[in-house]
Amino acid sequence: MTCQTHIKLPIILTTVLYFSLLFGLFPQSASCAEQSKPLFFSGGTKEPIVITADTLVYDQKKNHAVYSGSVLARQKNTSIECDKLQIILSKKDRKLEQVIATGKKVIIKIQQKKGLCRKAHYFATGRRLILSGNPSLDDGKNVITGEQIIFYLDEDRSVIKGNRKKRVKTTIFPGDKNFGMGWK
Repeated sequence: MTCQTHIKLPIILTTVLYFSLLFGLFPQSASCAEQSKPLFFSGGTKEPIVITADTLVYDQKKNHAVYSGSVLARQKNTSIECDKLQIILSKKDRKLEQVIATGKKVIIKIQQKKGLCRKAHYFATGRRLILSGNPSLDDGKNVITGEQIIFYLDEDRSVIKGNRKKRVKTTIFPGDKNFGMGWK
C-alpha cells in the first residue's frame, strides 16, 4: 500500500517554507556549498518559496510531489508558471534530485529575464536546467531561440542547440547594457 496524500482545493493551495522543510527540499545545514545553492531561484535568498496550484499529490514512499492546475511558484524576483510541477526527492536522504515543469506554456522569470518553453527540467546534481519544446530566452528586447537551451548554473555557461528544422536564432539590440544570455 502506497502512502499518498491527495489534496484538491477549489481555493488556492499555498505552500511556504514549511513545505520545503517538511518534504526535505532544502538542506537543514549549509555545510556543503552545493547543497546551500538555490534551485533555479537566484540570489541565495532565504525568502520563502510560495507555490500555488489547484492540486497537490504527494507520494511519501516514492518521495514525489506533483502540483497541477495553474501552478505558480514564486520567490522574491523569481517565478515559474506551468500546468504541472513535479518535485522528485532522493529515496535515500530525501534531498532534491529533479524539478520538472511542463505545460502548454512554461514561463520562468528571473529578475528581468524570461524563459519560455513547454518543458523545464532541473537536475540538482550538476545544477543543470534544460528548456525544451520551442524554448526562448528574452532579456529585454534581446531574444535567443533554439531546439534546446541548457543552463549550467554553477559554470555561468549556456548551450543553445538547434537542428535542421529549428536553428539557433539570436536577436540582439546593440547598446543594451542589460544583455546577457545566462542565469545566475
